[in-house]
Amino acid sequence: MVTLLNFSELGCLNESAAGSMGAGMASFVRGGFPAVRGFVVTPLVFSDFLKKDEIITALELFSSGAEDPDEAWRTVKTVFTRSRLNWNHEMEVLSAFGELGSTVSIATTSRFGANLSPVYASRGEDVLDGIKYCWLKWLKASMQKLKEQDLPAVLVRELIDSEVSVELRKKGDVLKARAVFGLPEGLYDSSISSDIFEFTSENKLDRMEMRQQDFQYVMKEHGPSRVSLDPDLKDDEKLSGEMLTSLEGLMTFMRENSGIEACGISFVNTKPVIFSAVLISDSGAKPEIPPREMSMSLLEPIKGVPQTVLSQGPVVATRIFLYIENIAEASKVQETYLDGCIAAGNILAMDGWKAEISALVTESKRRFRTSSIIIELGNTHPGTLERLVESAKIISENSMQPGILIPGIRSADELAKAVRTIKSAIGDSLAPIIWVRVMYPSNLFFMESLARNADILALDLESLGRLMLGGTEDGKWLPYSIQALEKALELPLQDHVGQIAILSEDIVSTPSLLEFLVRGGTEIICVRPAELGTVKHIVASVEKRMLLEQGRE
Repeated sequence: MVTLLNFSELGCLNESAAGSMGAGMASFVRGGFPAVRGFVVTPLVFSDFLKKDEIITALELFSSGAEDPDEAWRTVKTVFTRSRLNWNHEMEVLSAFGELGSTVSIATTSRFGANLSPVYASRGEDVLDGIKYCWLKWLKASMQKLKEQDLPAVLVRELIDSEVSVELRKKGDVLKARAVFGLPEGLYDSSISSDIFEFTSENKLDRMEMRQQDFQYVMKEHGPSRVSLDPDLKDDEKLSGEMLTSLEGLMTFMRENSGIEACGISFVNTKPVIFSAVLISDSGAKPEIPPREMSMSLLEPIKGVPQTVLSQGPVVATRIFLYIENIAEASKVQETYLDGCIAAGNILAMDGWKAEISALVTESKRRFRTSSIIIELGNTHPGTLERLVESAKIISENSMQPGILIPGIRSADELAKAVRTIKSAIGDSLAPIIWVRVMYPSNLFFMESLARNADILALDLESLGRLMLGGTEDGKWLPYSIQALEKALELPLQDHVGQIAILSEDIVSTPSLLEFLVRGGTEIICVRPAELGTVKHIVASVEKRMLLEQGRE
């Protein structure tokens, strides 16, 4: 079985591979009817995803009943969220999505029906997350039948603006239709009234019931949104004579193809475009359409910088630094290659600071083959500076580059003064790399001045995000400030203002931001131990896609 199927492919007519909705869309496309663009992620992708060791373990724990069901299911969701699709599958999905270049809806579909609660996405990482979210919804309803039941496909299709949306459905020899103003989302909202139509076997209008409509769904930046309908349209009929006439060919096609159960049409400039269809060719199969839930959107309230702009950034081998507060954290990380290690948390103030530094240097050189150790400086008191000099010597004697992370500063003059004090104490022989923690939003307005006195500008994303929104110390602010951060960092990344490093406690929870940073040319990503493997995988994935994009150009 292939990974993806386009609606125009003959293989998409196979309900086992494309689900009833994918096969339905393929039927109308091959019948010559205009349809929205999209593709089907076949069950093979889901099957391979379920073979991952961490997924198997989580599902077995949930099925065993050994833990509280709610807690076990939360574990399944967590594992699904952090696990990646197989590399080849992921690349094919992102490539196919790139061809659409628009907001899409994502929903599961099997041989027996389709889920009517789509997920909406407009960026690559959101699409991957949306596919996994749809799998999770299917699993929760079908876990007990996982071994006997066929796995579902996932339908990804573009969303188009629609003046009127119609659903045609067979009821014996009669075709019934429902119509609403706006996007198809309104057809499934119980609070929105649709006009009802019935057609005879000769496709003649037999009955029409008009209903007042107060709301409609329109396309906004974050997907379909419900808005009040223009008062002048509330009592109008949804389908005009010209629109009804244009449905005749579609109705004839449905009657001639017994397996087609339903069809969804969006009218654009009074012309019909197929947005959904259901084909169930097995007459003995009982449709099992999951109950409709609240649709969810993975989109941010405001779209970020377009992909076409970001892809023009340099392709770089992003360096990865381990960001720890003590040697015990480093010991939890498996042996791997790292470009450097940052000892945060004012390690020089500890009683056993020298032993801690020596152990960190030894572990980093032996297990991670790092070339640089950065020590965060709590203050510039004489005693602290003496310990800093001794630490730099230990690092240098082990053939590694010492570095100093200066805490958050308020002005370029304050940074210049701190750097002069440090260099005066440490001398020229050790030549440490100077890092400065950029944590105040005001710092972003004078990045060039900071870069004159520091080798690395280390952006503390959590602090920047929290202070941008005026939040307190409690809570994680990064997920709520992605758009503000991307906008704020766009200029320094494009202008290459100094070397930029990223400090974050929870960067894997915002993969779209991580991709933005890599595409923008960020030189260093500093990662907490628990996130190291995931971040390395995402960074490698983004860089490979950038190389492929450059190759196509």
